[in-house]
Amino acid sequence: MSQYPPPGQYGEQYPSPPPGGYPQQPGGYPPPPNSGGQQYWQESPKGKGLAITALVLGILSLPAVFTVIGGVLLGLIAVIIGIVAMSKARKGQAGGTGMAVTGLILGALGLIGSVIFGLIIWVFVKDTGVTDYVDCVQQAGGDQAKIEQCERDFNQRVEDKFGVTVTPEPPR
Repeated sequence: MSQYPPPGQYGEQYPSPPPGGYPQQPGGYPPPPNSGGQQYWQESPKGKGLAITALVLGILSLPAVFTVIGGVLLGLIAVIIGIVAMSKARKGQAGGTGMAVTGLILGALGLIGSVIFGLIIWVFVKDTGVTDYVDCVQQAGGDQAKIEQCERDFNQRVEDKFGVTVTPEPPR
C-alpha cells in the first residue's frame, strides 16, 4: 500500500481537495469518534526547554565534581531548573517530566559529590600542613634561608604523616 493517493484520484497530481472538507484518507480510516465529520483541534506539543537544560547541566555537573566550584555551580543550577521544569510539567504548562527529574537527580549528585570532594581536599591540605607552609613562606618574606627551613619542615611533616620521602629538586 502506498502512502500517496494513486494519480488521478484527486486530479492529476496534487490538486486541492474537493469543497466541503477533506476526503477520507486512503486506507479507509474513519474520522475520529464524536467529530461529526468536522475537523478537530489538536493540542500543540509542550515545550521541553527547561527540562533539557536541567538534564544537560546535571550531566555536566558530574565531571565538574573534580573542579569543586564547577560541580557546585552546575549542580545547584541543574537542581533549581529541574524543580522549575517539574513544577511546570505537573501544571501542564511544559513537557519533559522525565528529563527534569533526571536533571534534578544528576545535579544533586554533582552538588553533593563536589562538596564531599572539596571536604576531602580541605582535610588533606590541613593534615599535610600546606596552610602552615604557606604561612611560613609568607612570614619569611624574601629571606631564602627561612624559606628553605619552611620547605624542610614541610617535607619532614609529610614524611612523618604518610611515610613518604619527598625528594627535593636538584640545585640549579
